[in-house]
Amino acid sequence: MTYLEIDSALVEITRKMCEGCQVKLDAVSIENPTERKAIQLECGMYTFCGNAGELFNTGWEREKVFSVRKRYLNRILHKYPSLNNIFQALNSKEQMCFIAALHAEIYLRDQWIDKKTAELAAAEASGDTKNVFEITIMLGAVKNMFAAWEQWRVENNIFPHMFEGDCQ
Repeated sequence: MTYLEIDSALVEITRKMCEGCQVKLDAVSIENPTERKAIQLECGMYTFCGNAGELFNTGWEREKVFSVRKRYLNRILHKYPSLNNIFQALNSKEQMCFIAALHAEIYLRDQWIDKKTAELAAAEASGDTKNVFEITIMLGAVKNMFAAWEQWRVENNIFPHMFEGDCQ
């Protein structure tokens, strides 16, 4: 599989998660504001994964997206020694497949998950139930996206199980 085919498959998964969430939202009555808010947060996070992780709404050609994603990856991959060692051992074609398969998740883990996890802990410690509710949904949605991407990587044997052990 080429890096563009991998990219296309993961973008499609992300878009389908967004669409499925919108269908769920459309089915919930406006008389259920808490449930609607939860689903809206979930939808927003799936869109965030596509926009921030996959860069799918830039309007750029996918090749340009990959040059940007490679620059980002080069800035943060050193924080993940196991992943970095794997990446450095790959040839240039394999590196592009690695970027297609894993960049979005690496980027979101690095730039977002740790920050939100700390915010959740602070909200729980302070008894801020509103933020606990919102952040829990947001974290859950991003982790759902990670699980969907990982399922595809496992099914297609494209860098599966890379976020286990010391790679997290």
